[in-house]
Amino acid sequence: MLHMIRTIAVATMCATVVWPLAAQRAVTRPGQTVSATATIEQLDVAERFVVLRGDDGTTVGVFAPPAFARFDELQVGDRVTFTYYESIVYQVNGARARNARASEEFAATSSAARLPGGTLSHQLTETVTVAAVDREAPAIAVVTAEGRTVSRKVEARSLLEGVKRGDRIEITYTEALLATVARAK
Repeated sequence: MLHMIRTIAVATMCATVVWPLAAQRAVTRPGQTVSATATIEQLDVAERFVVLRGDDGTTVGVFAPPAFARFDELQVGDRVTFTYYESIVYQVNGARARNARASEEFAATSSAARLPGGTLSHQLTETVTVAAVDREAPAIAVVTAEGRTVSRKVEARSLLEGVKRGDRIEITYTEALLATVARAK
C-alpha cells in the first residue's frame, strides 16, 4: 500500500472528469477509493522529503511537491492518512476523433485546515487502440500512441458491449490523493 502511495505522490495525482462529447457512447467505471495511514519517522524540510512508516512496519520515502506550501509544519510523529481515488472513463469514438491529441492535467491544492494536508490530482486523456477485450474478467487492454500496452479492470461486463479489438477509443484516467495530518498527542 505504501508503495502505491509513493508512486502516486511522485507522479502527482488526479481530478474528476466530465467529457460531454455528443455522438459518442460513454462508458464509465465507478471510482475506487483506498485509504492508508502512516507515521512520519524522518523529515527533511530543505529537500521536501519525508520517511513514512506504515502500520505494517514498512517504510517508504516520499517527495512533497513545492505546491504544498505548509510542508515545513509537519513534525516527526504526525500521523498522515492518505485517501487514493482512481477512475477510468472511456468513450468509443467516431471517425472524427481518430487524430485526437492526448491531454494531461495536474493540480495540487493545500489544505486550509489547522494542520497541513492537501490534494494532488492527475488526469490523462488519450486516444488508444483496443488490443484485447476480456468480457469474463471483465478487463480491457489498450495500446497507447507510444506503443505501450495498458490493461485495466472494468467494473461490469456490460460496459464492454460493442467494444472490440482494433476499436479506437478515448480513455480518461483520473486519480487523486488526499493527505490529512493528525498530530500525535
